[in-house]
Amino acid sequence: MPLFFEHSFAEPIWSIRFWGNPENPQLWVETRRLQEAFWHSVNLATKEVSLLGKAPSDYAQLNFVHGSENEAIFIKLQQSKNPGIESVQTYSLNPLKLLTEEKSRSINPENAFSFQVPQHYEESQEYFKDFQTFFQQQFNETIAKGIDYFEGEDKLLFSYYLYDNGWKNYLRVCNLAFETILLEQIAEGDTIGYQTFTLLNEQLIFVKDKLKLKIYEKL
Repeated sequence: MPLFFEHSFAEPIWSIRFWGNPENPQLWVETRRLQEAFWHSVNLATKEVSLLGKAPSDYAQLNFVHGSENEAIFIKLQQSKNPGIESVQTYSLNPLKLLTEEKSRSINPENAFSFQVPQHYEESQEYFKDFQTFFQQQFNETIAKGIDYFEGEDKLLFSYYLYDNGWKNYLRVCNLAFETILLEQIAEGDTIGYQTFTLLNEQLIFVKDKLKLKIYEKL
C-alpha cells in the first residue's frame, strides 16, 4: 500500500469532512488549539493544502454541512446540554466571512462521495469478545477499550488499543488470509481518538498523533 499523501498541521486536527465534487474531492479540515480554531482545505487532485482562515469565535457551535469552492454552509447549534439548531450560516471562503444567517432552512445535502466509515465496537459489547479472541490467536495481542473494523472486498482494516506502559492505538490492514499489509501506531496516551479512519474512493484516510493527516493509495 503506497503512501498517497501526508501533511502535518500546526494544531491538533479536530474534524475532517468531504466537500467539492466527486470529480475533484477535497477535505475540509478543522484544527484547534486552546480557544481558537482554523479552517483548511486539502485538494486531493493537486495535494495542495490551503489555510482558509481563522474560524469565527463561535466555532465550537458550528457543524460543517457541505461546501463548494467559494462558500461553506454550517449548522449552528444552541449552547445547552441538549442542543438544537440555532441557525444555518453560510460563509464565503475568500475572504472568510459570514454571508447569511437563517433561523430556519431545509438542508438536504446529497452524499455524492463514495466514503465509508468503520463499525465501532466498545469493550462492553458482547461482540468485542470475539475480536479479543481473534487478536490473541492470530497476532498474540491483547486488545481492550474498543475497536474500529471495516471489511473490504479483499482487505480487513482494524483500529484497536493495546496497553504497553500506556494506551496505544494501532491501525492494521490485512488481506483475507490475515497477512498484515500495513501496521502503524497512530496514537498513544492523550492523542487517542474515536472513529480513527475513513475510506474515500477506496483511499485510506487517518490522523496520526492528532497532527498528521495521512492517506494511503486505493485499497
